[in-house]
Amino acid sequence: MNMNTQNLIEQLSADLRPVTPIRPFSGVALVLITALLVALCTLVIFGGRADLMAGTPNPIVVIRGSLLVLLGLATSIAAARAARPTHGAGQNGWMWALAAALVMPLVAAMLFCYHLLTATPFKHGDMDFGYYAHCFGISVTGALLIGAGLTLWLRRGAPVNSVRAGWLVGLASGSFGTFAYSLNCPSNSIYYIGLIYSLAVGVCAVTGRLIVPRIIRW
Repeated sequence: MNMNTQNLIEQLSADLRPVTPIRPFSGVALVLITALLVALCTLVIFGGRADLMAGTPNPIVVIRGSLLVLLGLATSIAAARAARPTHGAGQNGWMWALAAALVMPLVAAMLFCYHLLTATPFKHGDMDFGYYAHCFGISVTGALLIGAGLTLWLRRGAPVNSVRAGWLVGLASGSFGTFAYSLNCPSNSIYYIGLIYSLAVGVCAVTGRLIVPRIIRW
């Protein structure tokens, strides 16, 4: 090795400083704390469902909330792990959570087709979408706050697949943002949940795909 090369190496390494490795747990914790704050703000500002506040929630509320939290948690973990690229098998557990969450819109679509084919009348309130704008607005606003925190955290890491990370951030923030609204949502209709909730999470996922990669790209 000649002197010029040795000098160049020494110059490049002179300013190197040890860096504390980023821990995926801190990213997941950040998402959960932000999601909790968004949920609490939703309850304080808009109030909660009467049955939920009474401690006797309708089963559909428990099911939709559980699916949203499951999807949000799984995609948050996957996004946080993306900040520290690893070799070997991929972390695809979030895909199973997504498949589980898709059960609601698929069931809604099947029931809707059944009603049309059999000319069976819908029950009262099944097709009441009068507050969809309220739902969509609160869900997306909460998701933006959650997604912003996770995106800034990811900038500290080294995501190799920024596109995949964008999808995951969008899905995670959209799931938790929609969950926050679900605490206030008065609807028990599977059609409303299948369409409006899926639309809110889907829009957040696409937004994450379009915006996040530009911010976290090396």
